[in-house]
Amino acid sequence: MFEKILVAIDGSEHTEKTLKAAVDLAKLSGSEVEVLHVRESYFIGRAGEVPDEEHTEATKVVNDAVAQLARAGVKAFGRVRGALHGRVAGEILEEVEGTGASMIVMGSHGVGDLEGLLLGSTTHKVLHLGKVPVLVVQ
Repeated sequence: MFEKILVAIDGSEHTEKTLKAAVDLAKLSGSEVEVLHVRESYFIGRAGEVPDEEHTEATKVVNDAVAQLARAGVKAFGRVRGALHGRVAGEILEEVEGTGASMIVMGSHGVGDLEGLLLGSTTHKVLHLGKVPVLVVQ
């Protein structure tokens, strides 16, 4: 069914619920989970590199999530990507294409501003532009 699930997290209060849903789904389907944190910035270095101080924080978010999944008995790994402001959804979808993920799990809102008042703007873009099923966790 779902061989690989990509879980997009941002460290907001929705991360915990998103990870719980990913654990449940991965256990039901026997899926491997990739945890992805896309660090949005107004400056991205060569090849999508995130500035060092932001990369350290983002890596901690991902490592904590991978550890939580592992404690729950789910095979997981993580990755940090950088994106220019407004390009997070594109980075998530590129990661899906590159890794062959068959499903995306993400929160309904993140750390963004009022752009996505009813549904986070990143989530909205992923829902409309993605080619795989998306589970949106509220």
